[in-house]
Amino acid sequence: MKNQKAFTILLILNIFYSLALLLYPMMLIGAAFSSGAPIDPALKWYVNAYLLIIVSYPLGPFLSYFCWMFYKRLSFRWAYVMANLPLLWVLAFIIIEFLLQRTHS
Repeated sequence: MKNQKAFTILLILNIFYSLALLLYPMMLIGAAFSSGAPIDPALKWYVNAYLLIIVSYPLGPFLSYFCWMFYKRLSFRWAYVMANLPLLWVLAFIIIEFLLQRTHS
């Protein structure tokens, strides 16, 4: 192995993101039914952004698997960046949730 510490971190992150993908169908069903009631027009943008984040979530873990390509090229910094790419979806979800709560109250 080229770098034992990088290998361990990348492997743990990829296993964690793969397990999160197992829960994705339940999140998708929840998102589909979350907009069933009439939505206040002021909240329409936030609800659409929320649904877009939930629907596009599998892109993050699938793109994070490219970290192994950078690992093989000995570019460990880019391997870490690619491995942490799904955290952008988590950050976007938290921001939209915060804005939705702030606008709703």
